[in-house]
Amino acid sequence: MKLTVNKRLRLEKDVIARVPRLLRGEGKIFVSVGTEVSPGDIIGTATQFTGFRIINLSSLLSVRPSEVIKYIKREVGQKIYKGELLAFKKGQFFSPDKIITAPTDGVVDFVNSLSGEVRISLLPKTINLAAGVYGVVEKVDSKSNLCLIRAQVTRIYGMFGIGKTREGTLAILTKRDGVITKDMISPQYDEYILAGGSLFSKEVLHSAISAGINGIIVGGINADDYKVMMGGSLTLQHKLDEDIGLSLVVCEGFGVIAVGDDIGNILKEYNERFVLVDGNNASISLPSFSSSSMIKVRSSGLPPVGENLTPDGQQEEAQLVEGVRVRIIGSSFTGEQGKIIATDKTESLMPSQIRSTMVTVETNRRKIQTSFKNVEIIQ
Repeated sequence: MKLTVNKRLRLEKDVIARVPRLLRGEGKIFVSVGTEVSPGDIIGTATQFTGFRIINLSSLLSVRPSEVIKYIKREVGQKIYKGELLAFKKGQFFSPDKIITAPTDGVVDFVNSLSGEVRISLLPKTINLAAGVYGVVEKVDSKSNLCLIRAQVTRIYGMFGIGKTREGTLAILTKRDGVITKDMISPQYDEYILAGGSLFSKEVLHSAISAGINGIIVGGINADDYKVMMGGSLTLQHKLDEDIGLSLVVCEGFGVIAVGDDIGNILKEYNERFVLVDGNNASISLPSFSSSSMIKVRSSGLPPVGENLTPDGQQEEAQLVEGVRVRIIGSSFTGEQGKIIATDKTESLMPSQIRSTMVTVETNRRKIQTSFKNVEIIQ
């Protein structure tokens, strides 16, 4: 009896692909097409204007808004650095002096006598863009400050996600079956990609965005939370420019599901290393950190920019035979992986009163018998 099930690409190891490097801000990319680069090479520099901070001196000094100007120790237009004196009010009788220092580097550019607020424009930052990978520059777009580098990467394809492509250092927060909680999120992970855990919630999302997290990789997610992120629609197909403030890739599906062994083991190898996450395509790119990968990069070519570069992880159908590796997708053992060791010769009557052929899946921990319709072939 021939059994046909879905076959889905989850991992591609050591493939040649284009890695995008985007310079944010006003600047210039230095490298040219054909240049060989290493992860630490600076390929561009930009000046980034990062915004402003507002300090309510009327409240801090306990004075009327119109009186604030008398206590400010910097004139409008002057630079001020974090920790320097911004305002001072001498204490009277038993009240202490009130000393207000600048919370950040910047320029005092506005004093509002109606609200008692002072605005400090943050000083421009110089941003150096590192290559991040061993590779060869294939394209430089000076208008968009985008550089495409041909490199060797390992690709992970999740079930679904949301968010534009972002990059950062990978930090694994929990075991595969742990849960990412709000108290795990802190400013120390600013611009990091966080991974681990069997569940992710919208409360953690809000904390992660506030802390400056660039991306999250997780096993499962509550369906209602995902629906909220998607604007009220529980759909896995969406526009490729949608964004929620960070990039999210859900590797296994809805519910509490541990990250699979195959993906979890690869992520461990890249802990504290540079990775890229594309939530809208539910893909994770892990650039090779070995200089020997340049041998393959130099000798490999890719289709012209604009053509299909890599498989997209979509499903196809394949025959289910003994020995193939599968993932259980439709029973109480959802997410477990193993290989088919036996297929029943006849159909069995399921609790739902539907007849189906049973298969036996051997995992690292146990043997599971389930309907063949509850498995998918993975590679």
